Amino acid sequence: MRRALAAAAVAALVLTGCAESEEPATSQGTTASESPTASQSTAESESESGETEPETDAIEVEIEGDRIEPNGMRVEVAAGDPVALAVRSDRAAEFHVHSSPEQVLEVEPGESTVELVIDRPGIVDIEEHETGLVVLQLEVR
Repeated sequence: MRRALAAAAVAALVLTGCAESEEPATSQGTTASESPTASQSTAESESESGETEPETDAIEVEIEGDRIEPNGMRVEVAAGDPVALAVRSDRAAEFHVHSSPEQVLEVEPGESTVELVIDRPGIVDIEEHETGLVVLQLEVR
C-alpha cells in the first residue's frame, strides 16, 4: 500500500512540474520569451579594475561539414543596427539573408566576421545555402 501511495505521489509531482511550464522550450534550452538578444549573447570579462566589459557583440556561428550551430535560434536585434556573425567554419559557406532586399554573405574556411543590417522590422531567416538549414531567425524590432 505504501509503495502505491509513494508512486502516486511521485507521479503527481512529475506531472505538476511539467504542467507549471507555460512557455514552450526552444531547441537551445531556453523558453520562447527568453530568446537572447544580440547584446545578451555576448560574453563578459572582468577587467583588472573589476569592471565588466563585453568581449564581442557578434553572434557565434560554427560550421563543421553539414552540422551548423546555432540551428534556428531566434535573436532580437534593433532595426538599422549592424549585426555581426563571428563564423568558424571548416568549409566555404554562403548565407542567404531573407530580408528585403535579400542579402548574401560569403564566408571562407577558418574564422571570419561578417556584418549585415536589417532596416525593416519583422522576422528574417538566415539560411546556409548548401544545407538549406535556417541558422538564425532575426527578430527585428
